[in-house]
Amino acid sequence: MCPSVTRCIKNNVERRPNILRRLINMVSTNHEMSSRKSCSMTEPIDKTLPTEAGPEIDLSNHESWRVALYYYYVELSDVPNHVDFQRTLCEGMSLNGRIRVSSEGINVVLSGLHSNLQVYEHKVTEELQRLSCDPTHNPELDIKYCLLREDLPKTKTVISLFDQDLSTISNTHNNRRSKQSNRRRRRKEQRQAKNEEGSPGVDVIALQEEMMKLRPSQHLSAEEWNKKLEAAKDEALLLDVRNVYESRVGHFSTSNVPTLLTNTRKYSDLPALLANNPNMKGKEEVFMYCTGGVRCERVSMMVQTMYPKTKVYQLKGGIQTYLRETENEEKCLFKGKNFVFDPRRTDPIHFGPTVGTCIVCNSPHDDYDNGNAPSESKEARCNTCRMLVLICDDCRVKFICWGEEGEPGVPLLHCAVDKCIHEGATPEPELLGAK
Repeated sequence: MCPSVTRCIKNNVERRPNILRRLINMVSTNHEMSSRKSCSMTEPIDKTLPTEAGPEIDLSNHESWRVALYYYYVELSDVPNHVDFQRTLCEGMSLNGRIRVSSEGINVVLSGLHSNLQVYEHKVTEELQRLSCDPTHNPELDIKYCLLREDLPKTKTVISLFDQDLSTISNTHNNRRSKQSNRRRRRKEQRQAKNEEGSPGVDVIALQEEMMKLRPSQHLSAEEWNKKLEAAKDEALLLDVRNVYESRVGHFSTSNVPTLLTNTRKYSDLPALLANNPNMKGKEEVFMYCTGGVRCERVSMMVQTMYPKTKVYQLKGGIQTYLRETENEEKCLFKGKNFVFDPRRTDPIHFGPTVGTCIVCNSPHDDYDNGNAPSESKEARCNTCRMLVLICDDCRVKFICWGEEGEPGVPLLHCAVDKCIHEGATPEPELLGAK
């Protein structure tokens, strides 16, 4: 469904030795982007671009640092020029991360000093206003300034978002990274071949043409989202458009509206799933959500095309903004943890009981990394499809995860313990009843 992104910027700025050793390994989406109006930061912004390194930075103070997430839909006629603008801006303020730029917009994940990120927001807003050629246009970036995790091991005295010194990473780790790169290349080729074939039962090209005639569905703030769900009638549905490994550790759950977990492995699985799933049919209202909102922009148009009589809503700013705006567990309808595509793995803000379970013993468990920092690449993965797997500490020692070495006779771990159920398979959606 989504076109490939034209270019990807990786800021790999040389650091003082005591700050960073390598670029953070950000994972970003391939989804399309479009402009949207929403609230931006209300804190005062220092518009002066830093020109010097300044005094020694206290890396133990997590409050000084943030992860910034946003996407913005805008027509970019000169993609290479905007790439250069972003690179120069980020290098000048020691920001790291990944920025995807296409002719349809930008998708950004950055980390750095909170004050520098605010300057970045101001400079990008100015540039987007200049590109619009309309002096009255005021682009507002819905940037989500996210907290870091202070609980990650081996990072108590440095910023927990960042990877460890390369000298501490073993050859096994490097070999694993090499295998991941080869695997990604093969999967990309497979996706391209599948896109040429289309989705079963769905004319993807025709669907794309029809949905692009529509606008994204209505955005609901956290407060509006809660009120609408509380007042929802019988024929309403909560729709989680994220992948299976995301919803496994956290999802929305209400007392009167069931939740449909799509359990996809990739975005391109959604058209056929949404068109053919019986739980989508005959609904009066659909409330959809994703991590930060970017996927819902297009999926909401897709659902409106497939089900024109259904009223479709999407969560403004996604789960990330919802958790920030929800004051306490009593008001929060999201249960568990929010999976994020950066080296935190999950956002530090979470309410309620543990949602995930160990695939072996079914005990509560929601840590793919089993106490390790995600940057150490010690997460549990299926030996066939390489998908993230939840397995508790007691059970993990009894298996060999992908990328690990083990004693002869120790069984390999798969996403269904002794076999893989995802490689080449059609997603199996799961309907969670209202509670």
